[in-house]
Amino acid sequence: MQTAEFWADAPFVPYNLDPDDLTTWPDPWELLEENVYCDLAKCLGIVYTILLTDHTTELEIRVYKDSKTGHEYNLAWIDQGKYILNMIDGELVNIKQLGDTLKPKRTYTAVDLQLEHYI
Repeated sequence: MQTAEFWADAPFVPYNLDPDDLTTWPDPWELLEENVYCDLAKCLGIVYTILLTDHTTELEIRVYKDSKTGHEYNLAWIDQGKYILNMIDGELVNIKQLGDTLKPKRTYTAVDLQLEHYI
């Protein structure tokens, strides 16, 4: 929960990272140095923060699109949806709380994100 609260206060910009090109995404240190946080950058920051602690857990970034509003959510997906961060700033939700209108768009696994390089 502290991780969600911390990243909720990061300075927000509407668009910075390209959600379709993860090869351009910054590593943890570049992310902090750039200090520009779109929704995706905040999600990436959450994943990096959890990764760099002593927690051993499954981490993914999942992108969902609301079929009703068209809004996209970049979600830090932890332990197969048991914990989901970055849906609502500063709050923790789980897979049971995702609405019926949210449809999966893409998933980035730890392998896709090359998280093993940062451990």
